Amino acid sequence: MTLSPIPREEWLRMQKRAPDLAEADEGDTVPPINVADPGMTREARAERSAWRRAHPAEWQRDLKTLYHFDPDFIYDPAHEYDQEFTTDPDYGADGIHFLEYDEDGLVSPLEKRARKVQERGADMASDMLADKKLEGDYERLIRFRPETIRRANRASGENHPEGKGVCPDMLVRAVMSPWARDLFMPDGILRLDLDAPVPDLVLEVVSAGSAHRDLNYKRHLYAAAGISEYLVYDLGGKRRAGSPRELLMFRLQGENYRQDPVADAYWSAVFNTRVRILPDVREHEEARQGIPEEDRSPPRFQLWDGGRNRWRDTVTDAEVKQERTVQERDRALRERDQATQEWTDIAVAMVRSLLSRELAPADLDRIEENWRIYGPPTDAGNRILEVQATPGKWRPLLLDGAESDNNDTCPHH
Repeated sequence: MTLSPIPREEWLRMQKRAPDLAEADEGDTVPPINVADPGMTREARAERSAWRRAHPAEWQRDLKTLYHFDPDFIYDPAHEYDQEFTTDPDYGADGIHFLEYDEDGLVSPLEKRARKVQERGADMASDMLADKKLEGDYERLIRFRPETIRRANRASGENHPEGKGVCPDMLVRAVMSPWARDLFMPDGILRLDLDAPVPDLVLEVVSAGSAHRDLNYKRHLYAAAGISEYLVYDLGGKRRAGSPRELLMFRLQGENYRQDPVADAYWSAVFNTRVRILPDVREHEEARQGIPEEDRSPPRFQLWDGGRNRWRDTVTDAEVKQERTVQERDRALRERDQATQEWTDIAVAMVRSLLSRELAPADLDRIEENWRIYGPPTDAGNRILEVQATPGKWRPLLLDGAESDNNDTCPHH
């Protein structure tokens, strides 16, 4: 979301002018939102939520002191909105950290592995779909038609506001011209309610706090919107205690999704190839080193490339490129060494053939030994002819020069 934020200096002045809610409403114990504690308990959070519902005017006044306040966004009293963070997964203000509730009711930053899956998956999607005029995107706020949200609410048994959108972890959408972006993505928000092209695919990386929402409300919402493929990835133990690390595939059939049998990879009509998400190959070693799971190398969103006959992702592509660079360097070194060996064989044969009468066998052996070690002079042919004319000069021409050819200062090399 691209907002028109209040300058931070103005926000600081507003904070000084804003009355303390505890003083304005004596008896209320909930502190202003701008001093929210990310580590608050479940009970404290419930108290704050109840206070916001009971005092909507005061809460709205406090929200307006946020320098990233968006008058068009539907703020949820069940969530926290601070100058630096939010617990609302659908709040897409730039520069605001998303914190999610864990199993103990506390909040913690979005797992780094999940963010890497989003970013790298979007990059890989853009690379593979460029010819289809599709591109990958992540954490893009989408707003839906009211009837779409009403249908999702009925199907999921929930009650989400009709104007409130969601931020998928990763999506595939149409590439838009500048005029189309102005029309369908004002302020960076994908407006399906303004007839923007519906994304073709959405991926959600579930967390302990989002699993139910991803598999219930969002599943019905994306189906109601007409998104043809929905992928859900569990990093392990997120849907429930001990849930396996799995990628789930849902395909739109009519107005609802049908889930494919769980598999290691799935055919995607959007990508026209198979897709999968696999743990990074370094993860096992990192586990042995005792590195916390959330800090290990993130899994890889991969696409099968039939032309290259391998699975592709941004990290693997970089690794393959580096490996090819090393292989090309090694091949060049081998070719150089082979050429040097061939030239040495030719030069030694010339010495023994043309100077067998001029030089003793021991001297010829000494020349060959030195040339095998240091390599023959690049102008060995001319030197051999010169020795034929003046045999007494063989040592400085064929031996001394060769022994010093390993020195960069040698004038004959």
